[in-house]
Amino acid sequence: MTPNPLHRRAITIAVVALFLVGFAGTVLAVAPGDAERPAWPTLADQIAKAKAPRGSALAKLIAENQEFDKYLRPDEAAKSTIVPAWLKVWYRKGHPEASYSADDPTGGYPHVLKEILEWMETHPDLRPGYYEADRQPGWDPQPEGEEGIPPSAREGAEPDATVGTNLRVSGSSTARRSESDIRVNYWNPQYIISASNNIGGTGFQAQFWSTDGGATWGQTTLPNPLSDEMNSDPTVDWTSDGTAWSTTMGIIGNTLKIRSFRSTDKGATWTYDATVSGSQTNTDKQMMWVDHSATSAYKDNIYVIWHNGNPVYMNRRNSSGWLATPVQVSGTQTTGTGIGGDVRTNSAGDVFGFWPDTGSRGLYVVKSTNGGTSYGAAVKIATSYDSYDIGVPSFNSRRILIYVSGGAYKNGTKDNVYATWTDLSGETGCTSASNEPGSSTTSACKTRIWFARSTNGGTSWLAPVKINNQSSLNDQFNQWFVVDESTGRLAVMYYDTVADSTRKKTDVYYQTSTDDGATWSAATKVTTAMTDETVSGADSGNQYGDYNSLSGIAGSFFPSWTDRRNNASEEIWTAKISESTTPTYSISGSAGTSGATVTAGSASATSDASGNYTLSGLVNGTYTVTPTKSGCTFSPASQSVTVSSANRTGINFTASCSTPTYSISGNAGTTGATVTAGGVSATSDASSNYSIAGLAAGTYTVSPSKSGCTFSPASQSVTI
Repeated sequence: MTPNPLHRRAITIAVVALFLVGFAGTVLAVAPGDAERPAWPTLADQIAKAKAPRGSALAKLIAENQEFDKYLRPDEAAKSTIVPAWLKVWYRKGHPEASYSADDPTGGYPHVLKEILEWMETHPDLRPGYYEADRQPGWDPQPEGEEGIPPSAREGAEPDATVGTNLRVSGSSTARRSESDIRVNYWNPQYIISASNNIGGTGFQAQFWSTDGGATWGQTTLPNPLSDEMNSDPTVDWTSDGTAWSTTMGIIGNTLKIRSFRSTDKGATWTYDATVSGSQTNTDKQMMWVDHSATSAYKDNIYVIWHNGNPVYMNRRNSSGWLATPVQVSGTQTTGTGIGGDVRTNSAGDVFGFWPDTGSRGLYVVKSTNGGTSYGAAVKIATSYDSYDIGVPSFNSRRILIYVSGGAYKNGTKDNVYATWTDLSGETGCTSASNEPGSSTTSACKTRIWFARSTNGGTSWLAPVKINNQSSLNDQFNQWFVVDESTGRLAVMYYDTVADSTRKKTDVYYQTSTDDGATWSAATKVTTAMTDETVSGADSGNQYGDYNSLSGIAGSFFPSWTDRRNNASEEIWTAKISESTTPTYSISGSAGTSGATVTAGSASATSDASGNYTLSGLVNGTYTVTPTKSGCTFSPASQSVTVSSANRTGINFTASCSTPTYSISGNAGTTGATVTAGGVSATSDASSNYSIAGLAAGTYTVSPSKSGCTFSPASQSVTI
């Protein structure tokens, strides 16, 4: 199939060649002897770095955008980024309205410029590639892989999690795939859809679909009815009528819009739906979510969040269609760019929009209770240590994007909202951008997955925690988070270099929580082979892409990730993770003192410095909760607590603890001797033995005395 002729651009090759001959090798922005002006790269160097063929449309575009001193700040000459100076000039020409501040780590440029650059470099004629053939499920013979491995045989396995066969979703292809989304049909989990970037292929979004619970996959490509040049940032979901939905960025030159598409045949074919972003043209990094809840007044509403320049916007689609004008949800609290958002809903139909701010380093959430028509004021979740992106040895070219992956769960007793993100570890020497490890494999600074929760519908947030803070020098990144809406189980997946001593190879790991995030399971390794995006042949521009995905319902979870096992081209992979269907809960409260052991059946916990305890992993049933601690009595001595499909909180005790006392005893060498220790004394008995009681812990000088007697030694130092 040939590309749409509307994509073709007229290119006068002779003019391009003469232009290049006239400028090759010249330093364009620096006059001879002008040492104060920045040293920009030569045109020849720029064309060579882009691998632009002589006379190509890309070479012409580079040559046409050399006005560095006019458009760029002097400091941009010294910054080492994937996005070259000529591409920044090109983008600024198209968006003079944007704010290009040195105080914003993004510089005011959209993150998607990295994808646009890769598309240009792999399509130097600046035309979309040829469409690939559509494929039915089962067309791709899976590479050799392990069958489902029992939990006991898998590293760090959680007792109730079984990881199935690693499966290649994107099929055999020479075109690199990265940055994916995946979604199980909540009403029929046999149907699953996924999507990924397809920058080096046709340039348009690759769509994948399964009708057998993820065992086999078909593939197709989004159509292009609006003459876009490429797509980026895939998202997918389902509505209850079996319609599959997808959004993508529709990119024409430096015009960036958000398109939505729909499929009525389980993802096999797609049709254009709408331009979600309205008249905006500087959009980036959208995420989509469907309200799946049968109890929600807004069931099947579709929500999308993104940023246009600096501010964050949201839109929603109901039975009447999309809002004509997107709703701005960020305000003055967002002093930089609100890139890296997410959107989720709960069973009541409440909508939560999340995003990080590159200026204040705040992570924020807004809430709508009217189906996305309007939103309340932003609430701060936490403050990150780093901002925008982080360089680590395994991912130091494209770098880790700091984004929020959120969730929400509401039932009769809970109104919880959750957020996860990647950040520096926060330990000494790892608290700011200047501490990033970058390419250093020996740096003590490392990245971790962070988690925070609200128990009152997002009004306030508990302090964030790291879900898996190993002591080793390893990095975690590209996390994705989901709530199993049928049980309330939380699950998260992420890359981790923990199994590679060089800190450059990654595996995918998975963790889960059944007590609303109070505790987390051990990390279970999902991948059966590692990926290294630092070696020759890897996609150094895009590497892993900006995010992975995770979807799950009724105890079955499907992560999707960028995989380059065996040094093949980047591909999209998944594996079914099956959890025990028996949910567990927790009992928590105050023991009345620190260091108390609290038991309930076979579960036990130790109260913390504030006297609080949590007993986790409890199935439905009645338990006797009993606190114990030497020297303490408790009221009540125990309590009978019934767990019935919900966590039990507020199971409190009071403690009355006395300071323990000890004794020093021995033989004085004679009867009737007075033996003293501190202010306490005793008299040796007929056998010359003594015992000094009622002593607190400490160091004492023990001294015997008796008229007419001398003692050896005269005294002894004794520590209790």
